Amino acid sequence: MRIVVFLLGGLLLVGSAVAFAQDGESDCAFCHEDTVKAFQGTEHARGPGWDPATGCQSCHGPGDEHMETGEVESIIQPWLLSREEASDQCVTCHQRMERHFSGSQSAHQLNEVGCLDCHEVHQAVEHLLVAEPVELCSSCHAAMASQFDRPRSHPLERAGDACLTCHSPHGSLISRGGMPAAVQTCESCHSEKVGPFVYDHGTLLPDGCASCHEVHASTNRHLLSQSSQANLCYECHNANVTPGWHSADRFVTQKCSACHSAIHGSNTNQFFLED
Repeated sequence: MRIVVFLLGGLLLVGSAVAFAQDGESDCAFCHEDTVKAFQGTEHARGPGWDPATGCQSCHGPGDEHMETGEVESIIQPWLLSREEASDQCVTCHQRMERHFSGSQSAHQLNEVGCLDCHEVHQAVEHLLVAEPVELCSSCHAAMASQFDRPRSHPLERAGDACLTCHSPHGSLISRGGMPAAVQTCESCHSEKVGPFVYDHGTLLPDGCASCHEVHASTNRHLLSQSSQANLCYECHNANVTPGWHSADRFVTQKCSACHSAIHGSNTNQFFLED
C-alpha cells in the first residue's frame, strides 16, 4: 500500500513539474496561494505584456527545478540581488514607459536607490508602493517634508499622489525648448505666470521659478525666498544694472512690484511696468 502511495505521489510531482511550464501562475499558487492571489490584483497582473502562462517565471526565472526539489536557490529572488541587478530586471519592461523609469541619470538612480526600495511587486496598492507617497518620500527626504509645516506652503495632500504631483521619482525626459524641467512642472498649475511673454523675466534661468520662490513652503507671502521683496530683487538687480535713484537705501522697504507689476513677464513693456 505504501509503495502505491509513493508511486502516485511521484506521478503527481512529475505531473506538476510538466504543468508548470504551461500553467506557471497556478502552480505557484499551490504553495504560494496568498502571494499569487495578492499579485492578481496588482497593476502588474493587468499590465500589457503579462502572460499568465509564463506567470511568475517572468521575474523569478524557470521554476521546474524549484517545483521538483523545493530549493529556493534554484529560482531568482530579486530581494537577494543587488539593487542594480534587481532594478535591471524591472527596467527590461519599464524602460521609458509612462511614469516609469525614463533615464539612467535620475537622482534616485545616481544615488543607488533601487526599485524594491519603494515598490512591492506583489501587493495590490496604487503604484505598488510600500507605503503612502508622503510617508515613503519622507523616509529619505525628512528635511524637505518638514518644510510643509511652515506658515505658507503648497498644498500637500497626505494621501493620493502627493509628492508625485510635482516630482517624477524615475527621472524626467529632456526639457522642451530649453525651458528647465522645474519651470515646466510649475507651468502645469501656474501657466499664467510662465508665459510665453515677449519680455520674459528669468524663467529660463537655471533655477527658473526657484530663483525667487521656495517651492515647497516659506515663512513669506507668495513663497518668496526673502521677507523683503526689494532685497530679493537686489540679488540680481544691483547698483550696476539699475538707475542710481533705485538705491537700496531708498527702496529697501518698498515693494518693487508696486511699479513693476508684471513681475513674471510682460508682452508690452521691457521693464515689466503696468500696462
